[in-house]
Amino acid sequence: MIFFDIDGTLTSAKQFGYVYESTREALRLLQENGHFVALATGRAAFRAREFQKQIKIPNMVCEGGNQLVMNDETISYELPDQPVFHQLYALAMQKNIGVAVSLEDSRVRISPNELFRLNAGDFSAFMEVQEEHSFALCSEHKIRRMFLAGDTAYIHALVAPYIEKKGIGIMHYRNDCFIILEPDDKYKGIRNMARLLHADEKQIVVFGDGLNDRQMFRDAPFAIAMGNAIPELKELANYVCPSADDDGIYKACKHFGWI
Repeated sequence: MIFFDIDGTLTSAKQFGYVYESTREALRLLQENGHFVALATGRAAFRAREFQKQIKIPNMVCEGGNQLVMNDETISYELPDQPVFHQLYALAMQKNIGVAVSLEDSRVRISPNELFRLNAGDFSAFMEVQEEHSFALCSEHKIRRMFLAGDTAYIHALVAPYIEKKGIGIMHYRNDCFIILEPDDKYKGIRNMARLLHADEKQIVVFGDGLNDRQMFRDAPFAIAMGNAIPELKELANYVCPSADDDGIYKACKHFGWI
């Protein structure tokens, strides 16, 4: 059972979203040879499905481990810790931090005031934020992700104690002026998928490169880091292969005799 992160693993580390022909060929041969192949991504389901169609892999663990898809059908979805998200929303309102929440599987986020828009910078390529000044978070609202805008270092330190051991991670991309609080235990979903298939967990292999792969690498029986991976991930890995830009996926699968 071989699980692949998307960004920087299956895709180029130099050209966002680009998948090399050698990677596509490796994935084709893996499936042809009878291996169970799946994506393992922190992406929201709707974003992951866009890539899934492009790469033609029908199985995936997405939503940071909280959603399982097999043969292009969702078989389970688990909401992240709702009490923690509700606490953090109240904290953001109290501290005048820009906040937006994702309540559905789409690019739409709801914000109760103008603070997020004023502090988040240009987010238009990533999401659509709707300001609803009458919005009042209640127990009926199911939060999938939360976005907090402002001094990212301050916000990170403020929220970290709340999410410790809650399966929620703090993500901050490039020069964004906001952080994302989202499910962050991909290996939980991988393990659940193996159990559903009555597969031996010892047969699980994971490929990754970034921060949100750390938990997966700590727990997986065999982990392969890309050549462009962060140093911490390379230290956790059982094997380091070249980046996708140097045909790393194909070379690793060939090295272990999987293709």
